[in-house]
Amino acid sequence: MKAKEIFEKLLSDSYEVLEHTCDGLIAGDENKEVKKIGVCFKLTASLICAARDQGVDMIITHEPTFSHGDRREDAYPFDLKKWALLDESRITLYRFHDHAHHRENDYIHAGFIKALGLKINRKYPPESLGVRRYELAEEITAAQLAERIKEILGIEFLRVVGKADFPLKTICLGLGGVGFNQINKLFDPGCDLFVTGETGEVCVAEYLRDACFFGENKALFILGHYGSEFSGMKLLAEDMNETFGNTVFLDGKEVYYKI
Repeated sequence: MKAKEIFEKLLSDSYEVLEHTCDGLIAGDENKEVKKIGVCFKLTASLICAARDQGVDMIITHEPTFSHGDRREDAYPFDLKKWALLDESRITLYRFHDHAHHRENDYIHAGFIKALGLKINRKYPPESLGVRRYELAEEITAAQLAERIKEILGIEFLRVVGKADFPLKTICLGLGGVGFNQINKLFDPGCDLFVTGETGEVCVAEYLRDACFFGENKALFILGHYGSEFSGMKLLAEDMNETFGNTVFLDGKEVYYKI
């Protein structure tokens, strides 16, 4: 199949094809015949080399590959080097962000839930793009879920705000990055835990700490952007391998490390 036909199939599973979106062709030939597909959370310079060496023809990435909205104009010096590396690889690159979330089974949420083996009783309508509440069907405390996340997803930098010793009934997933206008759903009566990748510390985390001081049983998990979303793209790679064949997950790993 051609690259554009594969990408159009991905879009077809969304609620609708969005008119204003960051998704689409970033680099390469959309008419290229694709023999091998790579899927990643974010296409780093090292992953371009790894994909090239594995014979990947087409890459689907969730996050932007370059600064300035994936545009060459006014690119930073190291972005220009990365553009050159991508051009030399002759790989066709698409971004799949908004439409990964804009579907009945948000890919990022579905991958996270599947990886952790969470049992869901009910899912609520989306609060906003990539933000949705779920009612759990299992008894688990925030502390127990945190340990599961660290063990299964291998997250060394998980940060917890609020209380951790109470049983969870509902969680809200805002995986990736969110601001206060999205994360304020945590303070609704029907939300016990909000899980995100990154958010503001002074306005969000400190507000939650004060809320718990005044008797609220709520918690916030901050996993890091990569840690919160890579499972979703890994699930996408698995599904694309079933549909199109010869698809691999390109794992760029966590950006932070311990010293």
